[in-house]
Amino acid sequence: MTQTAINNQNHHKPRKISGINAKGGVGKSTILKNLAHKLAIMGYKILFIECDFQRNTSKMLPEQPKYDLTHVIMEQVPIKETIYPLRENLFILPAARKLDKAANYIVVNGRRAYDVLKLQIDTLTEYDFILFDYPPNWTAVTEAALRASDELLIPVLLEQYSIDGLIELFDKIQEELYDHKLTILGIVPSNVNFSTLLSQEYLDQLKDQFPNQVTPYIRTDKQIPRSQAFRQTIFDFNPRSKAAQDIEQLAIHIITTGGNSHE
Repeated sequence: MTQTAINNQNHHKPRKISGINAKGGVGKSTILKNLAHKLAIMGYKILFIECDFQRNTSKMLPEQPKYDLTHVIMEQVPIKETIYPLRENLFILPAARKLDKAANYIVVNGRRAYDVLKLQIDTLTEYDFILFDYPPNWTAVTEAALRASDELLIPVLLEQYSIDGLIELFDKIQEELYDHKLTILGIVPSNVNFSTLLSQEYLDQLKDQFPNQVTPYIRTDKQIPRSQAFRQTIFDFNPRSKAAQDIEQLAIHIITTGGNSHE
């Protein structure tokens, strides 16, 4: 497939993808941040929405933003005033440590508040992809953002507890969002090291348990923590690294998969 063919796909409505896992330490934020940058490099216009109070990607901004996700959820500022450029074609709606205020606002104000973010995001027709990043713990902000998205991208370690956690995540989503359709775009094996005992066995188990849903894997790469130390993406720091190659394959997989089956 040519670059022109790739870049001409699916530009009428943004694809809204949530990168989520109920377990911490699976490399979710790292994968999503680098995926966003790679898609931007490929010519897509990307919005990265950070729903994690740790703000790992928001810290890449050169200065503290005036507005953030909390202002949107609490209906204090229109969403377009809370978006900042991060790289060419890549924009961010940053998080803040006061996300608990947003969560409390949603709980106090009930169902209508759960839909505020979705209604705001539905006005953003200029983007090709909108990517949501989450903390491992479930909050009212998590649910509101999931209601604003259509597809799930789920990083997982090749370890039994991490694979078992997928079922817990799916059960939680089914319980809390029974009235909202989400399509599983892919399950991403993360931090893969085939010199580690049982890695291939767990990868095969994952593919057997979730047929046709496992994406290209992301290998362990020391360049990732080094790039994070400089608050850079892997494509800023070392675009020839193993991780950069793997993220590129993941980006191509996402471009050519999904986007048509969700409502």
